[in-house]
Amino acid sequence: MRVSLRRLFQASLGDLSDSASITNLINEIKPNEIYNLAAQSHVAVSFELPEYTSDIDALGTLRILGAIRTLKMENKTKFYQASTSELYGKFLETPQNENTPFYPRSPYAVAKQYAYWIEKN
Repeated sequence: MRVSLRRLFQASLGDLSDSASITNLINEIKPNEIYNLAAQSHVAVSFELPEYTSDIDALGTLRILGAIRTLKMENKTKFYQASTSELYGKFLETPQNENTPFYPRSPYAVAKQYAYWIEKN
């Protein structure tokens, strides 16, 4: 049985630095699931552009969650936040697990750690 992915998924482009555009996009689509795969994910670039990295990777996640809350879609919309092993940075144990402490070593990793905690809480 062949299933068209076009019926199952809709990729959408938006500006994670603009709360209004995120809210409008989510309101227009009314998704039952959101997968946030957006990020400025280049570690070296995060040292060159730490403010931009934080704005997109950390606050962008906050803006998506805020839009879901503003639109009263918390009980209708599942949210997935992509993460990274960079959260563990200079890890102190191998292998890492859910109890391994975070030790981020770059602006990118710190921004992703913020996204992790804002989504979790």
